Amino acid sequence: MKKLIFIMILFSGLIAGPTKYYFYNPQIKYGSELIFNPLHLIVNGGFDILRNGGHDKNIFNQEYEKGINNVFRNITNPLKNIEKFGWSNFMEREVLPKSLSVNKGQFVPNYAHHLIGGGMLYVRTAEWYDYQGFEYPYTASFFTTFFYQITNEVLENGGYSGTNVDPIADLLIFNPIGKLLFSFDAVKRFFSKTLPIYDWSLQPVINPLNGRLENAGEQFALKYPIPFIKKYSFFVYWGIYGLGGISYKRNDGNSFSFALGKVVNKLKENLIDEARFMTPGIDGAMGFFWDKNNSLMSSLVITGPNIYNAQINIYPGIFKFGFFTPGFYCGFGEWDGFLIGASIAHVPVGLVTGSYRR
Repeated sequence: MKKLIFIMILFSGLIAGPTKYYFYNPQIKYGSELIFNPLHLIVNGGFDILRNGGHDKNIFNQEYEKGINNVFRNITNPLKNIEKFGWSNFMEREVLPKSLSVNKGQFVPNYAHHLIGGGMLYVRTAEWYDYQGFEYPYTASFFTTFFYQITNEVLENGGYSGTNVDPIADLLIFNPIGKLLFSFDAVKRFFSKTLPIYDWSLQPVINPLNGRLENAGEQFALKYPIPFIKKYSFFVYWGIYGLGGISYKRNDGNSFSFALGKVVNKLKENLIDEARFMTPGIDGAMGFFWDKNNSLMSSLVITGPNIYNAQINIYPGIFKFGFFTPGFYCGFGEWDGFLIGASIAHVPVGLVTGSYRR
């Protein structure tokens, strides 16, 4: 593990600073582009797992020490722990899928989130550091992305002690490959021009009275023009949501998208010969999105029928009070109770209050 980290740091240090920005757009001063920075990324990426039902959202109640110890026990002895889990199980569930069964779908976030999404965020963060004048932007991005990725694995592990192959797949296979792939200009061009993907992550808010962190999570969007149908694109939105639909773009740069699909509303712990793996609880979901020049301005996501819930995000740049442009969050239903929060651009965490149900 130490050798891998050293090689990745050395590799990132050898990459020249960006001469062209593919995923970071500093000229856009509104929406999801305005609020992006490394601290915002760390909160959204590191604490993403807390929005799955069943997790305690109080960031001060997490079993960090046990999680760190167990994650490192697994990633420093990957072959031994994979053998306990079973190589066929590991390959089928985590790496080379043979089934689209929900119970064997651990590979889906590995490819969509860790490899493609994580690779894009690695470059996007490096471009942010370069814009701020950092001498080694890719090295800074490596440490930033590695920190949020391992934080997410620690929180997902929680207090469990034993074989857990998920961080092995994420930290030793998909995250490094994502960084490597997105180090090539051809890959950057493909995912920024041919099949463009966007960072539409959320606006984290915390209640200082109970330590609950709400609305933290990485979300991505993809648009692909529909042939021969001007102004319309196929649209995909993913993170804990997996939604697909249509996007319509106006001449002024504003786009409106609608999508249907599924949401992971809870993770269930399972054991194979004392080796742990997680399976998702799935619910229906639909989403409505408004973006301007591919910077998300507002969204409404509704889930059900197992858990009826709705979440609204209004990003900075819509409402302005002098130089002050806040963002807003509202969640309500069986999952959230009623929550309302506010955020400030460039500040990674806003404030929230409300009545809780879960």
